[in-house]
Amino acid sequence: MKGALILCFSLLSVITVYGNGRQERVKWGAVSSAKAAAAARREAREAAELQASAAAAAANAVEVAAADAADAADTDVEILAPPAAPPQRIPAGETRAVLMREELKPGDPLTLGLILDGGSHADGARPRAVLLNARDERLGAAVFFRLEPENPEAPLLWAAVMAIPSLAGPGSARIKVERGTELLAEIPFTIGGRDFVAEEIALNAGNTALRTEPDPQKTAESEQLWAILNRTGTIVYGGSAFAPPVSITRRTSFFGDRRVYRYSNGKSDTAVHAGIDFGAPRGTPVTACAGGKVALARFRIVTGNSVILEHLPGLYSLYYHLDTIHVAEGDLVDTGALLGESGDTGLATGPHLHWEIRAAGENADPDAFMAAPILDKEAIVRKLLYR
Repeated sequence: MKGALILCFSLLSVITVYGNGRQERVKWGAVSSAKAAAAARREAREAAELQASAAAAAANAVEVAAADAADAADTDVEILAPPAAPPQRIPAGETRAVLMREELKPGDPLTLGLILDGGSHADGARPRAVLLNARDERLGAAVFFRLEPENPEAPLLWAAVMAIPSLAGPGSARIKVERGTELLAEIPFTIGGRDFVAEEIALNAGNTALRTEPDPQKTAESEQLWAILNRTGTIVYGGSAFAPPVSITRRTSFFGDRRVYRYSNGKSDTAVHAGIDFGAPRGTPVTACAGGKVALARFRIVTGNSVILEHLPGLYSLYYHLDTIHVAEGDLVDTGALLGESGDTGLATGPHLHWEIRAAGENADPDAFMAAPILDKEAIVRKLLYR
């Protein structure tokens, strides 16, 4: 019996040990599986992190490229694509002349470019442009001015600014470019049609007298005015697009209006309005439409307190009927500089600003000068050298 008990105890011990060993093996198997799963999760996490890092790098590259593109778009420096062909060299003695804008109508300004061989025309005379209609009637003329400093080895680059008269009829026209008696070039083009507003203005006795009665002072002032407007200097003060001279946008008269003046004595007369009238109340600031030099700043009988600015050789802006003047003759002014305040001095039926542009003596539509620069040297060079 005792032996049997011992045997049973031994068997129970073996079974217990065996059972504990199985439990240990199960336990260590579970640990191994958990470690493998953790390692797998770690590898998956690392792979996801690498993929996210790569995506972030790609997104950052896109943002950098977009920022660079935006910076390039916002920069003030114009990046021009290289020309398709190199510029042609001007053969000795050859002349080229171009009309910068070919679709023109009455009142439009026009700019001419001219290039001459540097070794020719040693007499130093300035070329000029003569505008003719289809009947060879002269419509205007302008003197060229240099666009760059003297350089004996470079071609001579010139420009001229003039205007199609507001009274010019539609049809064929041409511009003759001359130097002395020599014909350098001829440019044909067509003048388009244009309609203008018709208006009647009744004048009281005082304004009737200002317009009709002879006066030596008025004659002297007119001669002085035309001496300024027909003068073509050599200095380029600026050729950018013009700015409006007042903040008021209401217009009481337009460029080229066909006017009938009804005098207080029952008579009448006709005229063409040479500028734009802005309905500016007395005291409205009047500013320079572009940089230039004050050529006139004084009272005149007909135009009242008046200021004239020179912008280019032969190109002037005029400001009439001012209440006050804030500049002096000879002053250099920038765009937006205060010239005075609007008023109704001189021949005026009420407070307003009369703004006028003259090119080579001819009145030109001010709106055209606000729409685009009148002098673009790079465009002139491109049109002269690239064909």
